[in-house]
Parts: sequence; C-alpha cells; structure tokens
Amino acid sequence: MTSPSVAEMLVELQSGATTSRQLVQVALEKAKRCAAELNAFAAIDESVLALATESDWRYAEGSARALEGIPIVVKDIIDTAGVETRYGSAAYIGNVPRADARVVRDLRNAGAIILGKTTTHEFAWGVTTSSEAFGNTLNPNDSARIPGGSSGGSAAAVAYGVVPVAIGTDTGGSVRIPAALCGVVGLKPTYGVLSPDGVFPLAPTLDHVGLICQTAEDLIVLAGALGMNVTPDDSWRDANVKRTIGVLKVPSDVPVDAAIWSDLSTVVEGLRHDHNLMEIETRLDEAYSIFANLVLAEGGMIHFSRNSSELIRQSYGRETVARLERARMLSIDDFARAQEARRRFSSKIASLFEQIELLILPTCPCTAPLVGADDVRIGAWSGDVRKALMTYTAPFNLVGYPVVTLPLPRRAGVLPAGLQIVGRRGRDRDVINAAVQFQRLVIELSCSNAIS
Repeated sequence: MTSPSVAEMLVELQSGATTSRQLVQVALEKAKRCAAELNAFAAIDESVLALATESDWRYAEGSARALEGIPIVVKDIIDTAGVETRYGSAAYIGNVPRADARVVRDLRNAGAIILGKTTTHEFAWGVTTSSEAFGNTLNPNDSARIPGGSSGGSAAAVAYGVVPVAIGTDTGGSVRIPAALCGVVGLKPTYGVLSPDGVFPLAPTLDHVGLICQTAEDLIVLAGALGMNVTPDDSWRDANVKRTIGVLKVPSDVPVDAAIWSDLSTVVEGLRHDHNLMEIETRLDEAYSIFANLVLAEGGMIHFSRNSSELIRQSYGRETVARLERARMLSIDDFARAQEARRRFSSKIASLFEQIELLILPTCPCTAPLVGADDVRIGAWSGDVRKALMTYTAPFNLVGYPVVTLPLPRRAGVLPAGLQIVGRRGRDRDVINAAVQFQRLVIELSCSNAIS
C-alpha cells in the first residue's frame, strides 16, 4: 500500500484533479487501519478536515502555499498545540502542549495538515519502538518484526501509505534506522538545520529533527518549504561532472549481512561510470561507545532536571529507568573523556571528507529483527540489537553531518534494507540531490535482473 508522493499530490491539487479534503479523508481512513494493524499512531486528529476545506479555498483563490493541503504526520516526541503529546511515556498521558514545535509551526505555515501523532520509543530512547505502556509498533512489511526506532511509527505510517511524509527525530539513527527497515527514505540533516525547539530532548548535542518520505524528490520539496535552501541540482545527472564518492569497504566490529553487502555493491557498480569511487578503510568502531556514553550523560541530565526520582520510578518504563540508573553512575570525568573522544573522532571524519564529497555505506547491518529480540545474529556474529542497528548510523550524529538513507533494490520475499549517503557538514543540498539520482538507479536495478 502506497501514497502518492508530495510532488504528485501537489500536481493533482493544483490541477483540480483532487481536493485536499479528499486526500485528508483518505489519509485519515488509512491512519485508522494502520493504527489497528501496526499500532503506529499515538493520536489521530479528525478535526483537520476543516483545515483541508480551508486549503481547498486557497487553491480556488490562487493563494496556495508550498505544502498546501498535504497530509503529514508527526512523531509523538514533538509538540503539537492542542493535541495530546505523550513523548511515548505514561508519565505524560494527558499532556497537551499550548504551542507547536518550531518544525510543526513551519509546516503549518507552509499549508501542511498535521493529521496525527506517530508512536515513538519512550522519550525516543530506543531502536525498536516498543512500549510497556502502549504496546509494540509493528513493521508493515512483516508484522512479526520491529519497524526500527525510535521514529518507528513515522516510518511505518509512510511505508503503509498513510501519508507521503512524516517528521521524526534522529539522535543516533532514529530516522534512518526505521526508514531503512521499513523500506522508505529518511533524512538526518546537518546538525541544527531544523530547529529542535518544542521537541523533547534526548541528548541535545546529538538530537536532529528529520524527515521520512517515500521518494528522495520529496525531500527537495520538504526542504524548500522548511527553509533549508535546497533546490534541484541537475549537475548530479551530468555525466561530465564526476564526483568523488567514498565507499566504506571495511566494516566495524559488527559485520554486515552478506546479502545487504551484495545489493549495496550492485548499486555502487552502477555509479562507477559517472563518478570517481574511492574505497574507504576508515573504521567506525569507536563511535558507538562514545555515542552511548554521551547519550547516557545528556539523557540523565535532561530527566533528572525535569522530573523527580519518584516520578521516574513510578511512571517511566523499566527500560528507561534502568538507563537512568546507569546514567547516575557516570562521573564528570567519564563525560569529559567521552567529549574528548568525540572531538578526536570528529577530526578523523573531517580529514576523510577532505578527500571525498560523499560517503556510501549500509544504514543497518541487517534487516528488521523480530519483535522482542534482544540480540541479533549476522553470519557468525551475535550481539545486542541496539548496538547492531546503530553501529553505522550513530557516527554521523557525533559529527553532525547530513545523511540520507535510501532503500536498496527490492527482491521478492526479502525484507527492506538501506544505504546511507553522507555529505560534508552543511552540504545538505549535495546529499539530497545525490539521493535523487541514486534512487533513480535503485529503481532501474529493481526493475532489471541486476538484483536476483
């Protein structure tokens, strides 16, 4: 089940082939089914039909805005005025923000219609989008498996076809992991490009607001509407303009599934004619432990400053409570060492990107694990599901570089996987335009016999 893309919806709305009210009504009906089947929604707001009618009036009057009448969903870690926002936690049941988060306000000002809140791991602190209080969100490709997290509800809603785009957050991969495991497109922009104002923080120096879409082309539309200064760049389609692209060849201590490596290699070979490819042997091993310590330290500071220990023990989920207990054990020296290690790692990645414009690597080393699995097996390796899924994504939260994840070519009966395109800090335009070109190649490969 799919939804028309944002670009397709805008064409139909502008031509009068459909109305915003029709699009929103269909999206609301799909949202209810998605909620029942996948537990992907924390709230659905049927009152937005009135806003859709207003959007139709704007089209008739010639005053339509950039995203006029487009249905969108927002992760339940992001404030929406007048709509319950629980941050994935029983501690915040009944919490109704008075004001929109900055990204929500910008979307509304562009004419988008926010029709619901999607599920998240509690406080966005996890990769499975499971909840003691609200149940497990499921993968639309296989309901026995997780959608990834923590923006699992957002990715599931887009993959299910409820809406063409969803807003998520990404602290260590929380947009890119579920996008990859559900088979859609995800963007983590350069750190700070999209404002986190009104978003419940997990680790403020790592938190990014991100986008989940069905197509890379829609990233250009959304980025433009959100003021990201991203426009189409046809030079990425020009065979005479060769870019230097790095391809990660040495995996970290978490290996990559052989089928995912094979499919990624097929895509890379498809790029070889038009670009200068460089094999990269830089290892990312140290990044996960640095990331994990920073999240513990920053997450602890956030929660202990906002809520009492009694409220945390009584109302938070056991997984979050356990993490906060570990956070208490970290010393100031531990935090300082993690910060220094982060600086060294950032310097290493900056040196790498002096040689290349983009880096290609897997998004996750495996496809979606089973619901409830604490460990995953990849070949002969077995280990923690959280470390496995975040090993190739968390490094780029440490450095704040822009990343797009694209679905790898699909094969019948095989779960989705993704590839990451990483760009230089501040070069979101390059990453998004490259993603548009690369997705065309992926579609061609999916339709050919290159992937079998």
